[in-house]
Amino acid sequence: MTRKEAEQLDDEIDLLELIESLWKEKVLIVAITAVITLIGLVYALLATPTYEAKVEILPPSISDIAELHKFDVFKSDQSQSKSQSQIFTDFLVILKSNQLRKKFLQEEGVMKSLFENEITQQEALERLDKMMQLEVPKKGPKNEASFKLQYSNAELAAKYANQLVELAIEQYRMKISLAFNSQKDQKIKKLNAKKSSLIATHEARLHHEITKLKDAYLIAQKLNIIEPRESKDQTVNTKSSSSVITEELRYLYSQGTIALNTEIEILEKIKRNLKIVRGLIDIDQTLSLLNASSFDASKVKPINIDLAADTPEHRIKPKRTLIVILSVVIGGFLGIIFVLIRNAVRNRKASV
Repeated sequence: MTRKEAEQLDDEIDLLELIESLWKEKVLIVAITAVITLIGLVYALLATPTYEAKVEILPPSISDIAELHKFDVFKSDQSQSKSQSQIFTDFLVILKSNQLRKKFLQEEGVMKSLFENEITQQEALERLDKMMQLEVPKKGPKNEASFKLQYSNAELAAKYANQLVELAIEQYRMKISLAFNSQKDQKIKKLNAKKSSLIATHEARLHHEITKLKDAYLIAQKLNIIEPRESKDQTVNTKSSSSVITEELRYLYSQGTIALNTEIEILEKIKRNLKIVRGLIDIDQTLSLLNASSFDASKVKPINIDLAADTPEHRIKPKRTLIVILSVVIGGFLGIIFVLIRNAVRNRKASV
C-alpha cells in the first residue's frame, strides 16, 4: 500500500468515525434542534403581526384636470399647461412630503391609535416614515404608483392608507387653489399698474399741452389778440421779445383768445375721456375677465385611484413558516457543532 492510499484510508476512517460519533449523539442533536425550533416557533406565534395595505394609483385623465386650464389666462403664448404626467408627479411629491405626514398626525385620533405611548412629533414622523412606502417605476414614465402602509392592525392599515391618499389629494387641491388666487392677484395688480401708467401718461401729455395753451391765452389776452393774426403782424409785435418767447408760443398766442379758449375746452374734455387712451380698453376687458374668473379646486383630480386599500387578510411579518424552517436548520447546525466540540474535548482529555 502506498503512502497516498494510506492517507485516503485514514481520511475515510476519520469520516466514518465522525458520522458514527454524531449518530451516537443523535438524541442530543435532536434535543438542541427541538429547543431552538421551539424558541423560533414561540417567537413566530407571539411576535406582533404586521399587515400591509396598498393603494394603487394612476395619472389623471384629461377630464380630471380640465379645471386647470383656467391657469392659461395667466400664461404667455409660449408657455404650456402641465401634462397629466407632470401633475401626477407633483402629487407624488406631496404624498412623500413631511408636510403631509404632519397634517395626518394632527388628524383626530391618529396619534393615539398609531402610537400607544406618548412620543414627540419628530419620533412620530420617523416611525410613520418607516410604515409608509411609495413604489414608482424606476425607469420610463411614471404612469402608475403603489402607496403602501404597514401596521399591526389590518383594519387601521387599510383605513389610514386610504386616508393618507385622500389627504394628499386635499393638500394638492389647496396648493393649486392658493396658486390660482396668487397668480390672479398678481396679474390684476400688474394690469392695474399698467392702466395707471397709461392714464398718467395720457393726462400728463394733455396737461402739458393745456398749460402751453393757457400761457398763450394769457399773453393773447394781455396783447388783446382776440382773432387770429397774420404772420406779418405777429412778426412785428413779437420781434422785440423773440429772446424770451419760443416760436411755438408766438404761434399759439397769435391765434387769439377765442381759438385758444376753444382748444383748451376741447383738450380738457379729451383729458377726461379715457376711452381714447390706446390699450386701455383691452386692459379693462382683461380685468373684467379676471375679476369674474373663479377656480373650483374640488373639480380637479390629480390622480385616479385604481384600487383602494382593503383590509389585508394575511400578515407580511412575521413569516412563521420561514422562521420555523430557519429554526430547525440553525438548531441542527448548533447541535452538530456542540457535539463535535464536546467530542473533541473528550478525546483531548483521553489522550493526555
